This record gives sequence, structure tokens and C-alpha cells, in this order.
Amino acid sequence: MSIVRKLFWAIVTLFAVLVLLFFLHPYLLPAYAHFFSVHNATKGADALICLSGGRISRTPETLRLWNQGYAPRLFVTAEKPKNSEFAKLEMSHLQYAQAVSKWMKFDANWSVLPSLTGGATSTFDEAEDALARGLKEGWKRIIIVTDEFHTRRALLAFEKVFNGSGIKVEAAGAVNEVFDASNWWKTDFGILCFLGESVKYPIYLLWDEEPKLVGNY
Repeated sequence: MSIVRKLFWAIVTLFAVLVLLFFLHPYLLPAYAHFFSVHNATKGADALICLSGGRISRTPETLRLWNQGYAPRLFVTAEKPKNSEFAKLEMSHLQYAQAVSKWMKFDANWSVLPSLTGGATSTFDEAEDALARGLKEGWKRIIIVTDEFHTRRALLAFEKVFNGSGIKVEAAGAVNEVFDASNWWKTDFGILCFLGESVKYPIYLLWDEEPKLVGNY
């Protein structure tokens, strides 16, 4: 087969794939998003742990689960202190959780998971901090609360860290007001989140601790 003919069939194949994706994207892209989402939280856990990151979505969802009896205790993870001279002007993770509780009229008592590293910079760090507290207090099961698109990767990290500990980890995903699985590719934030998960999830599959490929500050 000549080079021209090979090039022709390559272009035809690429065009056919693009056409197929165009017509099937309403089915393929939501299915792709659902892969990253895990919801297996059940009532009766020892603690609910709100992971750092998307406070606006994660904190209210953690409180709703607490109010519905999923666990009696509420924790936020300890974030690494920021170096900026203006960092003191921002609410800490704990302060924000307390403010949201007041806004939602919940008499909730939040605690901070002490950090083993001076402040968590990754989900692996948060898992290590939670494991230390869980072993100390004899927990049997915990629920981690994070954004829906982050649940599968977060659960993977926690399960790797908690492996052999006897403590079961479940995940609950918080929805956000910007996008969901049915329309994530229509917003820049949705694209950013799922492209990030597409890169980070395979890395978490290959490593059993926070990879040191890129500094996380």
C-alpha cells in the first residue's frame, strides 16, 4: 500500500472516529464521569472526615450525612499552612466548618485530624492522618467526604493506606453547583476537574504513597 493510500485511510479513520464521538458523546462522556464517582457510605460509621479542597460542597454534605445518622463524629483534615502574609485573613478548614454548621443551624462539634507531616498536601497525607487517629481510638469504619469526581481516587488512596488496619473506609460524594456527570464537558471547571482526575487516578493506581514526581505545595 502506497504512502498516499495509507494517509488517506488514516484521515478517513480519524474522521469516522470524530463523527462517532460527536454523535455518541452524550452517552460516552457521562459514562466516563461516572467511572470516577463512588458512593458506598452507609450509616453507623465511627467518623465522618471532610477532606480538604472544595469546602463549599464538601462541608455541607458532611453535615447532612452527620444529621442523617451516618456517624456521630465530624473531622476536618489539617491543611499545610500557607506562607503568604495574607494567609491569616482566610478561614481555616475548622473555622469554615464551624461557620457552615452555624449557618445550617446544626449543633455540630468539629475536630481537626492532627497532621503527621505539618499539614496535609495530598489525599495520601490525609489518609495517614486519619489512620493514626483511627488506630488510636479503635475505629472500625469511617466515611470520607469529598467531591463526586474525586471519590474514586480518594477512596483508592485511603484503602491503600488503611490496608491491613482492620478499619473499613467508605466514600460519599458531594455535588457542586457548576457541573455534574451529564454536562461536565460544557464548563471550564468541569473539564479541568476531570482532566485532572484522568491524570492523577492512574498515578494513584501505581503508587502506594504520595508520588514525588511533582512538588505539592
